[in-house]
Amino acid sequence: MAQEEQKELSRIERELVLQYLRDDNVPVTVTLEQKPNQQEADLSSGTTSLADDDRVPASAIFPVAIPAEQMTVLEQGIILLKNSMRETMRTVQPFLGKNVRVQFYFNRVGLYFITMMKECSQGLALVVPSAIYRIPDVSTQKDYDFSATITYEAAENNRVSLACRATDAYPLFTLPAWGDIELSRQKDAKAILELIVENVRAGTEAPIGNGLHLFPVCRYLTEPKSQETEAVQGRQEPFTVLYVDEEKLVLGSRNHDAVLQKDLDCEIQLTFSVTTHAAFKRVIKVNATVQSEYRFAEDADTVCFVLAYKSVKEEDVRFLYERLRGKLMEG
Repeated sequence: MAQEEQKELSRIERELVLQYLRDDNVPVTVTLEQKPNQQEADLSSGTTSLADDDRVPASAIFPVAIPAEQMTVLEQGIILLKNSMRETMRTVQPFLGKNVRVQFYFNRVGLYFITMMKECSQGLALVVPSAIYRIPDVSTQKDYDFSATITYEAAENNRVSLACRATDAYPLFTLPAWGDIELSRQKDAKAILELIVENVRAGTEAPIGNGLHLFPVCRYLTEPKSQETEAVQGRQEPFTVLYVDEEKLVLGSRNHDAVLQKDLDCEIQLTFSVTTHAAFKRVIKVNATVQSEYRFAEDADTVCFVLAYKSVKEEDVRFLYERLRGKLMEG
């Protein structure tokens, strides 16, 4: 917490920010500050609990975007949410009476403050506290280059190998966040997420655990397909690796005929090479099953696959866990 306290705005800076909020059309995002957080919530249950055992919808752990036209900032430093905006009011209702984190941009610098969402005669209100903080600039060091290969048996004993590539747009060795999704697409992304959770609760979709891997899935399914002219029209492009951890590999594809399909058994080879010395490599081989297939974007060509490992060596589990979370597992 000391790091955040060092980034607190001065009194003069705070006054400038308040004036900015009052005068400009500034959208904000609101999310729960207390538990459950993205890492601890089990989305597959549909609900999750806070430390005081209050029940809230699982979708409430994700930030809610509030457009500028749906709020008013008073001179006293109070943000009022307009009652006329029913959709916004419905999505933020679970935050009532709880501490929330309010985030926004000021001259392209990310800022946030923590306050309690209250109800007043004019609707829901957020009182801007004395402390406003700069969002820490987290830089991730890419120590490993990563690639993956999927192999499976096709018809007539033909063995098929599929290349999977990592991209800078989807960094693999840092925990994904809802904020990675562009603000204008978060409403569609949340609709996709809620549909997945609904299907899990209905028993038509596999359990999703803490659901962290669904952040890049929802992002990928809501991003538009590139309109750039390809060097070779219709060529099958490698799968994009969206997420990898000690239990699963998540892939995205925009090919019209993606050859993977749900319940397919396959072998996965994960290759990590040290960035500073490509000769140093770690190869992990696992058997896996295509557990889920998601096609919720309007563009039917866009699809995501979740491949669940059947068995992983203990030393490989530790290695994958450490790559994602930056620390060793206990025990």
